[in-house]
This record gives sequence, C-alpha cells and structure tokens, in this order.
Amino acid sequence: ILVANYKNIQNRIKKFYRRESVVIYPPVDLSEFKEKGKRKKEKGEYFLVLSRLVRGKGVEVVVEACGKLGLPLKVAGSGSEKENLESIVKNLGAKSIEFLGWVSDEERVKLLQNAKALIVASEDEDFGITSIEAQAAGTPVIAPASGGFLETVVHGKTGLLYGGPGQVDVDSLVRVLGEFREEQFKVEELRKNAENFSKERFKKEIIELIDKNIK
Repeated sequence: ILVANYKNIQNRIKKFYRRESVVIYPPVDLSEFKEKGKRKKEKGEYFLVLSRLVRGKGVEVVVEACGKLGLPLKVAGSGSEKENLESIVKNLGAKSIEFLGWVSDEERVKLLQNAKALIVASEDEDFGITSIEAQAAGTPVIAPASGGFLETVVHGKTGLLYGGPGQVDVDSLVRVLGEFREEQFKVEELRKNAENFSKERFKKEIIELIDKNIK
C-alpha cells in the first residue's frame, strides 16, 4: 500500500509509477490553538507573513503588493533574502511593513491569532503547515491556487486563493487583497477545516489503513 501526503502527490504516483495510493494528510499539532479565537474587535490591524526569508517563498511578492496598497504587514522569519526584502520596502517607502525576525513559538501563536490574514506566495508548497495553523487560530489564509493550498484552503470560506502555477505575481495578489473582507470568514469554519489535518485524524486513518490491509 502506497500512502501519499496529499492529492497532488497521489497524482504524481499514478503518473510516474502507475500505481494507486491512499491519501493520508500529515498530522498538524493544533493543541496550541485550542483556546477560543479572538473576538473580531481584538484582531490586530495587520496582515502576516510567517516564513523563512529565502528564494522560492515569494515573500518579495507579498511585500511589494502590501507596500503598493499601503497595507500594514508584519514579516516574521529570517533568512538570506532579508536584506533584499528590506531594500524593496525602502524603495517603496512603505512605512507600514515591519520585519520581526525570528519569533518564538509563543509569539508565533499570538501573531497568527491576531492577524487579519496570513498571506502566502509560495507556489510549490506540498502541504503548507502554517496555513493550517492559521486556520486553527481562527485566521483566514490568502494563498496561491496551487500545490497543497488547493486542498487545505477552502476559497471563500477559510481564505482566498489567487493566481495559480506560474501566475503568482504582485498584480494577482493586489487584486485578491482588494477583494478581502475579514467579516466574511467565520472562526468556527476555519477551525473545523483545520481539524481535518489534526494529529488525532492522522492517527485514526493510519490505524484504519493498517487494520484494513494487514491481517
């Protein structure tokens, strides 16, 4: 029995190996986010990037889009692209963008709970654990319509999908940010979707797979 960690991988297995597989999503520890979500009036006034600052993560797209729109953005993470990103912000004259550097687990949870939305611009994420954590924290996700996000973000209910393979750019993100309305997303729907990727669900599905196939 072959196990794929999401449907895109399942399709690759079928294409290249011509074999069937079962999808069992990786487990995400949601215990940090079990407390009730913040009330709307307590939400922060910022969008959030939570990522390694390296090439391929698309953080420059988020920074430039938010800079052009004058939106408040907090960038949490460190990496080789930090100086380049800071240069982009300086050239844009975007005073509403803040680089936080590395953050602790406790700070990460608070940032996710209080953000208006988590923004992602990486096209090649196989899964995207941070997007699940954001939803568990009651925060919608703005992410590319590609890779694992097609399976972890429900467009219009738990976030907004934009662009697509080869189409994730500043203009496409600017358009979707213009459509974003925080009030359209309900904390209970966000949390319910996150539970589809919990450790408990993973354990249950693995045990069922073993019981069914190993006798």
